[in-house]
Amino acid sequence: MSRPDREFPVSLPDLKMILEEAAEIVRELFHQGGPVGKKSDGSPLTPADLRANRFLQTRLLGLLPGVGWLSEEGAPDEGRLDRPWIWIVDPLDGTKEFARGIPELAISIGLVKDHQVVAAGVINPITGEGGVGSSRGGAEFWGFPSARKGAQNLEEAVAGISRRETDDGTVIPYLDLVGSVRVLGSVAYKLLRVASGLEDLTFSVQHKSEWDVCGGVGLLNFAGKLYRRFDGQPLQFNQPNTRIRCGAVAGPEKLVEEFILKLKERSLGAGLPGEFAPWVAGGTLTEMNDQEENRL
Repeated sequence: MSRPDREFPVSLPDLKMILEEAAEIVRELFHQGGPVGKKSDGSPLTPADLRANRFLQTRLLGLLPGVGWLSEEGAPDEGRLDRPWIWIVDPLDGTKEFARGIPELAISIGLVKDHQVVAAGVINPITGEGGVGSSRGGAEFWGFPSARKGAQNLEEAVAGISRRETDDGTVIPYLDLVGSVRVLGSVAYKLLRVASGLEDLTFSVQHKSEWDVCGGVGLLNFAGKLYRRFDGQPLQFNQPNTRIRCGAVAGPEKLVEEFILKLKERSLGAGLPGEFAPWVAGGTLTEMNDQEENRL
């Protein structure tokens, strides 16, 4: 393995290699098909989730022993809140897409120090699109077409939006804030695509878990872009409650600020309470998240 910086314990070539090896596991099982089980909350679970998780836990903790561990699959490290360093991992973001044979999924890895992402990697194991980056080395992307010219304003912007939020209608009231949209699966995959420049923005009105966004947020930061919570609160990882209880928008700073401004104007124009919390059919975003939390 490569020798990391003495003060920065992980090298990007090592992280990329582990990411691509995990992708091979998921890709093989994707093409094979197989059983789909359910977790206690009713969400799908496949052998790919479990095998990728075991592989990543072994390799990442072997790469950097003694750090904390937080993954969507399996119990978190009991002492993670007291550790300055922690791996935050989603071994398969987009399990529903995986089960349906839709190649819009991702493996997401984030290395967090003192609540901020300092190294990250995200890969779509089916398409081969991926990226790694660090707070010291910027970001590197592969598997994407040539860079497209980014939008100069929201009217020109192409935004990746959630298939789930499109199906349940919660994102529909906001589609007119951008020029056009692409409906996609995994949130980590959408963040990867925006970080690489394939889309200008992505936004979501529903809450997320830390492992959903940690790797993608890191890549956005290292590529000079933003992930902005709608509630205006700073995004910090390795929290006691791993739910991020609001929507968010991600992309270049200019477009993100323009999106937030339009969202705020719409909320104020509708006479809604709060600073600019977005609303959805059937209740406020906070109410919807409370209902979702109760189901988990």
